[in-house]
Amino acid sequence: MKSRQYFDKVAPKYRNMTSSGIIGKVREREMKSVMRMLSPKPCESILDAGCGSGFYSLRIKSVGAIVLGVDSSPRMVHEARKIGIHAELRDLESLNLGLKFDKILCAGVLEFCGDPLKVIRRLRAHLREEGIIVFLIPTCSLGGIFYKLYHLSHGLNII
Repeated sequence: MKSRQYFDKVAPKYRNMTSSGIIGKVREREMKSVMRMLSPKPCESILDAGCGSGFYSLRIKSVGAIVLGVDSSPRMVHEARKIGIHAELRDLESLNLGLKFDKILCAGVLEFCGDPLKVIRRLRAHLREEGIIVFLIPTCSLGGIFYKLYHLSHGLNII
């Protein structure tokens, strides 16, 4: 999968790439909205589906929630573990953890999946009855267009 290769390649520098400059400002604003919607509480179990280098997982953990990060990129999982995140190498389209979570976060992931509906179904299977899933997906806006063009310039045709 092209996206896995791309994220493996950029993993060591991904945290810096996405936390500085204009991208860092956009991502920080995004993070505030996502965290407001997710509203993690101490002791809640939260799955960070497509955790990458642990950007959201770290913030979720900081409020006392129990977070498990999963990602299909071995190097991203390694980066998340380096900052103390419990992260596992998993493919979201075939995800079967045998666990249920209070909440699930899937931020900036579906656009890289071959079958986003399959991923949504797999995530739903891991959610407690009263749980919530928060998705972050690109919008049809100038920012969304730049996001798509950025990834196209790196050989990734996101949906």
